[in-house]
Amino acid sequence: MAISSAGPTLFARDLAPDAAGRLSAALEQFTDPAALGELALGIALAIALASLLAFHPRDRGRRDLLAATDERKTLVLLGLLGAALATLVRIDQAMALVVFGVGALLRVRTAVANPHMAARGVVVVVVGLLAGLSQPLAAIVVAVAAYAIVWWLSARRSAEVKVRLVPGADRQKAQLVSMHEMRDLGCRVLSCREGNSGRSFTLLMQVPSSVADDVVAKRLEARLAPEVGHAEVEFAAR
Repeated sequence: MAISSAGPTLFARDLAPDAAGRLSAALEQFTDPAALGELALGIALAIALASLLAFHPRDRGRRDLLAATDERKTLVLLGLLGAALATLVRIDQAMALVVFGVGALLRVRTAVANPHMAARGVVVVVVGLLAGLSQPLAAIVVAVAAYAIVWWLSARRSAEVKVRLVPGADRQKAQLVSMHEMRDLGCRVLSCREGNSGRSFTLLMQVPSSVADDVVAKRLEARLAPEVGHAEVEFAAR
């Protein structure tokens, strides 16, 4: 089948009325190295630049560290979303209307409270649109890229660990021991907030997805017992 010379084969729509012709054109996308490279490069660049902006060093001083972590994950997914929408527009200029539709989806409050999940849901919608437009290569590449990003971003989860000490316990020593133990467990301690009572403090940190919540609490209680006495540890994932 002849491909239009107006652009790369990946973004040329087959206007043949028969389903067999459209299917053939869609499968031919996988045999075009230039189209594959163009699509992969565009998505990789979008993800890299989105990550650069999302993980800006100036944000390290934010007080709401846990919320900032979720926002960064959402921004990376939105970078992928932008690349996917651009692909849609290049396939058919009429698909520019989809951009406004997706923008409306981002503004409307839905049943998905987590912004990270909301962004992932929009990416899923775009993948469905690509598949429906007989663009299997773009749909697969975007879906695989999203899967890899989610795998990377979900490697750690945000959590608060509140530690309550017995009266007379050395809180400063307990903080040092706790942070050292959490780092040994593979956690990233973001900050430590002291309670007003003088007998408690809260660790804000990122925990590896492979470490269960109860493991963190039990290990910290066991580590603090011989150092500062009995301690109550409360783990709250965010």
